[in-house]
Amino acid sequence: MADRTRWTLNRHVAASLLAIAAALTAAPSAQAAGETCFKTPTPVMSLGFGSRYEDGSQTRSDIDEESDAAVTKALKPIDQFIQNLAKIVSKAQTEKDVATRRAYQRCVVDSIYSWAKADALNDMRTFNAKLSVPSRIGGLAILYAESRDQVPGLHDRERIIEKWLLKRAQETVYFFETEATKGAARNNLRAWASLAVGEVGVLNRDRGLVEWSILSNNTMITDAAADGSLPLEMNRQRYALHYQLHAMTPLVTSVARLCEAGYGKGGADLEKLSTMAHFSIAAVKDPTIVQKINGKSQTVKPGLKNNLSSIAWLEPYVALTNDVEMVTEFGSLRPLANSKLGGNQTKQYEGQRISCTITVQN
Repeated sequence: MADRTRWTLNRHVAASLLAIAAALTAAPSAQAAGETCFKTPTPVMSLGFGSRYEDGSQTRSDIDEESDAAVTKALKPIDQFIQNLAKIVSKAQTEKDVATRRAYQRCVVDSIYSWAKADALNDMRTFNAKLSVPSRIGGLAILYAESRDQVPGLHDRERIIEKWLLKRAQETVYFFETEATKGAARNNLRAWASLAVGEVGVLNRDRGLVEWSILSNNTMITDAAADGSLPLEMNRQRYALHYQLHAMTPLVTSVARLCEAGYGKGGADLEKLSTMAHFSIAAVKDPTIVQKINGKSQTVKPGLKNNLSSIAWLEPYVALTNDVEMVTEFGSLRPLANSKLGGNQTKQYEGQRISCTITVQN
C-alpha cells in the first residue's frame, strides 16, 4: 500500500514537473508573440480644433501657443498610433523568420482594421481638422499597404480597411475642391492630401483618385520657383524652410509611389523636382539661403543631422531619380525614417530603382 501511494505521488510529481517544464518552454514563445504587437488605441472618431496660429496672422507664421498645444493634444492619439504602427512595419521589414514577420504584418492589419470597422475619423468638425487629417490618412494607408496581402486569412479585413480609406480619401478630395482656401489648396497641405489620396487610389484601383493626386503633384512642381523654392511656403516668414521641407516630404514620396505602382508621373518635371530637392537640402545645411529670400531667420536648426525625419523623403527621391550626388549628402546618416511615410525609408527603398513607365491599364 505504501509502495502504491509512493508510486502515485511520484507520478503526480513527475506530471507536475513536466507541466512546469512545458510552461517554461512555452513562455518565451508566448512572450515573443506578445512583442510582435501593441495594444490598439481606441479609435478617434471626431476632431474639432482651431488654428495653431493667431487669428490675425496673414502669413500663418505667428503661433498661438495655447491653440497650438490644443491641436497637438487632439492629434496625439492618432500620431502615436501611426508611430507605433511604423515601428512594427520597420520590424517586419528586417525580420527573417517568416512566422514572426507575418505576426508583425498581422498586427498592422488587425490594428488598422479596428479603426476601419469603427469608421474612425468620420467627423471632422472644423476647417482645421479637415486640413490636418489627410496626412494621417496617408500615413495609415502607406503602413497598411506595406502589410497587406502578406498574411493568409485577412482578406475580408483588408477589404473593410480599403473601403474605409476610400471614404476618407473621397472626403479629402471634396474638401480641397470645394472648401479649402486658395492657399491651402496649393501648399504643403495639398501635398499631404495628394499623398493620401494617391495611396488610397492605388489600393482601391480608383483611377479618379490617382489622377487627382497626379494633378496635385504636377501643380506643386509647376508652382515652384526656378531656384526650387516654393513661393507659398517662402511666405511663411520664420517657418518658411520648415514648410518647404513639410511640402517636399509628401510630394516626393507621392510621385515615387505612384510611379512604383505603375501609374507614371503624369508629365511631372522630374528635373525641376530635382532642383527643388537640391534647394531644400542646401537650405537645411545653410538656412540663410531662405533668409535671403524672405528676410527672416529660420526656425530650422542648420545641418542634415538635426533634421533626419524631415529629410527622410530623400530615400524615395534617390530611388526615383538615381541622384548619386545626393546620396553623398546623406548616406552616412542612414537609416532615415518618418512614420507618416511608412517608417524606415532606408529599408523600404533599399536597392530600388523606380521606373515611371506606365504599366497599369485601368
